[in-house]
Amino acid sequence: MMVRGPRRSGLSLVRDVVLLIVTRPDKLVACGWWRVVGKRLRARYRLEAAFAALPFARQRWMTDAGREDLRTIARCADSKKFLAIGVHLHIAHGTSKQAIRSAVSSVQRQSVRARTVLVTAEDPTDAEGLQLDDPMTLLAGAYASQSLGLRAVLEAARDLQIPYMLPLAGRAQLPQHALAAYVAHLLQWDGERNKPALLFGDELMMSGQGRICEAWLKPEWDARMAWSQDYVSGACLVSVDAALAAVADNGGVTPPSIYGWALSMLVRAPSLAVTHVARITCCRPVDAWQDEGPGRLAQVEQFAPIATLARPGPFGTVRLQYPLPAPAPKVSILVATRDRVDLLRTCVQGLLEETAYPNFELIVADNDSREPETLRYMDEIAEDPRVRVVHWPHPFNYSAINNFAAGHASGEYLCLLNNDIEVLEPQWLEEMVREAVQPGVGAVGARLLYPDRTIQHAGVALGIGNAAGHAHRGLPVDDAGYFAQTHVVRGASAVTAACLVVAKRHFDAVGGLDEVALAVAYNDVDLCLKLRQRGLANIYTPLATLIHHESKSRGLDFAPEHLERYMRELAVFQQRWGTTEAVDPWHHPQLNRQSEVFN
Repeated sequence: MMVRGPRRSGLSLVRDVVLLIVTRPDKLVACGWWRVVGKRLRARYRLEAAFAALPFARQRWMTDAGREDLRTIARCADSKKFLAIGVHLHIAHGTSKQAIRSAVSSVQRQSVRARTVLVTAEDPTDAEGLQLDDPMTLLAGAYASQSLGLRAVLEAARDLQIPYMLPLAGRAQLPQHALAAYVAHLLQWDGERNKPALLFGDELMMSGQGRICEAWLKPEWDARMAWSQDYVSGACLVSVDAALAAVADNGGVTPPSIYGWALSMLVRAPSLAVTHVARITCCRPVDAWQDEGPGRLAQVEQFAPIATLARPGPFGTVRLQYPLPAPAPKVSILVATRDRVDLLRTCVQGLLEETAYPNFELIVADNDSREPETLRYMDEIAEDPRVRVVHWPHPFNYSAINNFAAGHASGEYLCLLNNDIEVLEPQWLEEMVREAVQPGVGAVGARLLYPDRTIQHAGVALGIGNAAGHAHRGLPVDDAGYFAQTHVVRGASAVTAACLVVAKRHFDAVGGLDEVALAVAYNDVDLCLKLRQRGLANIYTPLATLIHHESKSRGLDFAPEHLERYMRELAVFQQRWGTTEAVDPWHHPQLNRQSEVFN
């Protein structure tokens, strides 16, 4: 699902225009110029980027969003029945009195009051002296962890007929409109039975001095990503009934953390509704997002499907590997090429000599090569029983060449691979197949690097540049980047066909690549979106990492001889998928859609 971009209210627009006049009039003039010359979309998005760069932009957005949510609540005649949200405040032993007071104060100053606030403590003496006004209640007893406290709170909430609880750790705080954001979101759901079991919001990362360091603007719900990274529990609202049912199904065992609660709910009922609330609903210390890496690993191991392997990943993430079927399914690797034997040789050697996958064939689709050395090399590799060379003696059409090669494939799975790909690790294909064989999966894409070991591809995000862009392009491979997004296996709207694995039956079902309207550009993104239309999930995995010498064979789309064709295909792609307005589910509406670096 793609969402539409945000719209500003009249007052906030006037306010930000005035701020722009005062601080950066040059940017306002530039936006006006683009509008005058008829480039309305360019003017609009440059204006949005200018607004986002203004001082205190995040704070103004939070204020505007909070006011919008309060208006939504006020318009709903039945809103009171949705205000039954409780807050669980847990006080860990050793938490400073100042941190506890700040957390309590953040709950007390909510623009929509909680029905009840239930407080638990590891050591009850830590709660002495707190000003717990109505509706705050300190539950008697000592609770060794936030999770054990939450279980007691959920049972109390069930007795009080409170449907949702928001767990808040002692080091975290609620921004003023956090509960309003959740209530306003719940009002969008029709009928009690359809309410989500878990809701999660965005976060502000704060320094010890209370300064905003960064906002974690999160993607929509992604079950695959939830196994890789805890991007939910820091700012979530849980259904009391769904959470307690998950514990009951787990033999009454209490999960070890809020993340564990989320995973247990996911395992119990994968179809449960989980939804992202695109609002800041929590403020936490700057390093909190990557805390508890070892604990997270143990919880993934506890709740993950049988026969999966969980290993620690960088920055507190988890690398969950599904088992490879035995025997491994046959993969047909399709490599389109024309001359450039230097590229082809590197690619083919990596496949035949450095790839560990036990069951593949290589189909080299020759697009009218003429150089004698290339022709001799193709004759040479054709002697390998794993290799076939097929010929496409027509003008270059990437889609048609790959569709033609796919017609010769005997494998259950296809791997579309550019001839300028260089193999780095022997298990790359194995890791992609692990994901591709899972139920409901469409295309699987790899992490591709430039030769200087910066990111070339880590998934494709729609709407960037009003079309589609490579997320996190140019980021050093070992850098955390935007909350480790290049390091986790996760969903994606699309992945590049420079290295893409897909079941042949899925490829055939959507008609392959569009060789009529998208001969060269955007055909891979179009393919992935067609797969998503059929209810299939596309997956990005950094566990398969290769080098991509981008466009060395066919040249760049913006070269003068290619520009007319590119602009024609761009227009088709934009019109077909509405990318000038759409916001990618993995790219937050508040992120800059003119930048491939998330900011």
